[in-house]
Amino acid sequence: MALHRADELDSDAVAYRIFGATRDKKGWRATDIIGDAMRRKDWDRTESAWRVASRGYYAEQAGLVAAATLATHTEDAPLRFSLALATADEARHADAFYQYAKAIGGEPEPDAPETVEPLNEMLVSLPHMGRALVHTILEGLAADEFILFQEIFAGDPLGRLYEAVRGDEIHHIAIGLNYLGRVSKTREGAELWREHGQEWHDLGFNITSLDSISAKCGALTGRDPKRIKAWFVRRHRARLRAAGVEFTRGGEQK
Repeated sequence: MALHRADELDSDAVAYRIFGATRDKKGWRATDIIGDAMRRKDWDRTESAWRVASRGYYAEQAGLVAAATLATHTEDAPLRFSLALATADEARHADAFYQYAKAIGGEPEPDAPETVEPLNEMLVSLPHMGRALVHTILEGLAADEFILFQEIFAGDPLGRLYEAVRGDEIHHIAIGLNYLGRVSKTREGAELWREHGQEWHDLGFNITSLDSISAKCGALTGRDPKRIKAWFVRRHRARLRAAGVEFTRGGEQK
């Protein structure tokens, strides 16, 4: 792994600003958010909160590994520096959900890791550019899901944890979109994008099990799962357009 020259870090002004925003953002502590509010065992959504937090503990670990791997295998200086910060964020997120799940249920749900193992296997199989795309897709859909979790668990520390975590994820999405926008315009990147971009996109979009997520969020909010899925898809497409990348076929339309 080659080290970067000093002039490479800020060679792209926008990418460096995104790094700076991630570097300088305000920190938060899970213990300050959780406090002593876990003592309310009669809360009607205690089990749902425990299961969601348990899943979050393992999902954020998957994000940590993905960000660290992308940082290690890139020659793009601002991406490497930005992803190093994102990796630390993901560790804090995983620990926050671990603390919550442990406080409310004793230990995280033991079956939760099975929900993210297919994701890890799929990411390992992709080249760096495809992995960056899939990771960014997953970060974006997770950030949208967190909006619903903030509503579902409003009044409980879990809702406030999701608000704090989502603030970090917004930075991570910007990191990924900026990189994809830049690398897909290089000669080598443009060729890879034409040949494999749609394939990578569909792999990433379909691994999310969006139908299941929409159904679960629908059950907890009382909303139509089909309308929730359509909302996810609209926001997903908007993010890709913001990066100058549009997909008009494949899994996102199902």
